[in-house]
Amino acid sequence: MTAYTCHWIETAPKRKSSAPLLIQLTLHPNGYDGQAYWKRQEARTSAERFKMVEDLTFAADVGPQVVLQRFIELRSTLAGSGFQEVVAPDKVYGPGSIAGHRPKTQDECRMDLAALHTECGDNDGALAQLLQCQNSEGAWYLHTAARRAHANRARANPGPDADDDWTAALNHCIAIVSSAEEQKTNPFYMHTGSSSYYFGDSYGGAPSQLAAAAQTMAEYALCVADQPEQALQAIALADSTSSGTTQIEQYRVTALLQLGRNDEAHACHRKWSLRMPKVLNDPAYQAFVAGETAQANESERLRIDALKFEYAPGQSATAVDLDLLRQHFPAAMKNAACAAYVQWVSSPDQPHQLTVIDGEYRQAYQLFSIAQALEKHADMMDWLSLHDDSSPELASEIRQAIADDGIDPMRMLPIVGDEQSSDCFLLRTDDPHMGVVYYWSHDESTVFSPIVSNAEQLFPWLRAQAEAGDTFSL
Repeated sequence: MTAYTCHWIETAPKRKSSAPLLIQLTLHPNGYDGQAYWKRQEARTSAERFKMVEDLTFAADVGPQVVLQRFIELRSTLAGSGFQEVVAPDKVYGPGSIAGHRPKTQDECRMDLAALHTECGDNDGALAQLLQCQNSEGAWYLHTAARRAHANRARANPGPDADDDWTAALNHCIAIVSSAEEQKTNPFYMHTGSSSYYFGDSYGGAPSQLAAAAQTMAEYALCVADQPEQALQAIALADSTSSGTTQIEQYRVTALLQLGRNDEAHACHRKWSLRMPKVLNDPAYQAFVAGETAQANESERLRIDALKFEYAPGQSATAVDLDLLRQHFPAAMKNAACAAYVQWVSSPDQPHQLTVIDGEYRQAYQLFSIAQALEKHADMMDWLSLHDDSSPELASEIRQAIADDGIDPMRMLPIVGDEQSSDCFLLRTDDPHMGVVYYWSHDESTVFSPIVSNAEQLFPWLRAQAEAGDTFSL
């Protein structure tokens, strides 16, 4: 599912004091559910965020063509309405990100249409657009778009009729690969020609375009020319880009099997969780998986058997500490549901720290002192207020999501965690679930997950998690 994003900027705002109006159009001709999506957003370049103007969905049978036609019509309308189509220097996360833009060239506009024609299954229309490009011979994206259209047409017309298209597709692949070899650098630092232009998030930058070219070369070598060794050479080129796909891993498995390198093929199939029926139904593969699973289970059993658990005492809460707790969380001192925690933090006989030792890895869970607990609570409240100034709407959404779950963060007392982490276990000090221990992570700040029904169960639960093979990480 490829997204295509483009931008137009007002050349002369009607009000001289106003910032230019920016239009952002995002197209999904073939969405995740088969439908087509059209999203048009607008904002002044001085604004913080875009405002959705059109959010349309079209049925799968007509959607791609409708999106393409609307795009052509909008491009024509805006060109006659004082807007210039532009290329952003990087991804546009907000209106201000358009700074440093440049006008889009005629060739780039044709490449846009070629990409959309291909996405709609009109490969002839795509190639017709690309033939009109006059000044983009060295542009990787032109070769990428042409490669894709020719390869699609070859697949649709197998046999001798496909030969010319495969030859053309491979020539475009070679142009990209040759350019990459000449640059003698990491794919992430390569130049792709024509101001590094591309249209569609599947082909952003050199790595993805080089990987796509390599994949087409592998497909031809494997599926047309019956040359599995050459296919693996192309796949190795794709590997260098870190932009592999499920399809290319399937080609790798097929090539390895054809070469009799079954163990490598089976390992690759399992590593990437592929679902190739021919492999899944092969008794040799089933035996391989059974052996790998048994070995993994035995390694896991040995790891768990070797776990060590250390308990350490801590300083018991003093009368002054308990008075401090009473001032900030009075319910914790008054209600019997919280008595297990108060007894724990006050008792020198109970362990105040549990450490799980898993080989070289150690995970410690510390019972906070009252002062530490209050400090952690302040830290948590700071995280929940992180967006108050920068994004009030988001901050309001976060608070509402927490309230919808019936949680009042002011009544959630941090009791166990790690001094170096904001994530912690908290004691609920209000109804309806007073005394229950929850887990909270700053990465998912709206989520408070219930763990155990009272504080005295927490260390046993953490140990049981580790013994079950899932040490809880803070």
